[in-house]
Amino acid sequence: MKNENHDSAPRDMCTSAREAYSGVELELRTELGHELRKLLIEKRLKQRELATLLAIQQPEVSHLFNGNFTRFTIDRLVRLFNRLGWIVKFQVYPQDFD
Repeated sequence: MKNENHDSAPRDMCTSAREAYSGVELELRTELGHELRKLLIEKRLKQRELATLLAIQQPEVSHLFNGNFTRFTIDRLVRLFNRLGWIVKFQVYPQDFD
């Protein structure tokens, strides 16, 4: 029996929640990536040396320097900070609705 009373609202809400999460995730990865890039530049090391320090491949260091942060998960970026001796803390606060 076909459900005559179907509503797309729950599906629409899921889609918009996924899109919002995606945007927030991208923003967070970008912010973490920029901060990590600044730290790496301050080290004044060659990319090969940074790769050894971070325990990653040199092309991945190149991606960081070129701003290709979407290639890294948030978790991975946090681990890279940890390998440099930094701790990453996140703040959680209610969204301000107008």
